[in-house]
Amino acid sequence: MSLFRVFPFLPQAHVADPGGALHIPSQGGGRIDGPGRYSVLHLSDSAAGAAAEAFGRFPEWTAGMLEGSPALPGSVRAIAQYRLAPDAAVCNLNDPAQLLALGLRPSDVVSRDYAVTRTWARKIYDQRAWIGVRWWSYYSPEWFSYGLWRIDGLRLESVRPLTLDDPDLTGASRTIVRRIVGRSRH
Repeated sequence: MSLFRVFPFLPQAHVADPGGALHIPSQGGGRIDGPGRYSVLHLSDSAAGAAAEAFGRFPEWTAGMLEGSPALPGSVRAIAQYRLAPDAAVCNLNDPAQLLALGLRPSDVVSRDYAVTRTWARKIYDQRAWIGVRWWSYYSPEWFSYGLWRIDGLRLESVRPLTLDDPDLTGASRTIVRRIVGRSRH
């Protein structure tokens, strides 16, 4: 299966170093992060979904948001595509039987209260049966978000810098109703 991620990219960076496509950034701000216990690589099953997750908090999308991280001078926002084996042990929170087994309600999964989401993530992590977890995107239920704490089976396929004209970015903007400002007209 293909998975996608938007991240600050440095073309010269080693794949696991800051700016590399398999670098796991410092933890603490995400809904399923486990600072001090485990690290999470956040991905989407859709390139548009990855763009929505990365930029959805902005009401207007501009070229400025495609600049990389200030901590990585020279970086740009890029989208990476990965391959994960379809039989990878990912806990599927879209499966009612799995929710029941974990004692979760759908509202627990989509909660914006990170104390709630980090509790169920830690419970799943502690089972040691899973390499990560899958749930539906906050921005659209047609997309699935993934959080992987084991990435040894994840294979990088491609990386491309994003532009305001990128079809995945424009597709995300249409789905979640964000205005793109400064895009070239064809």
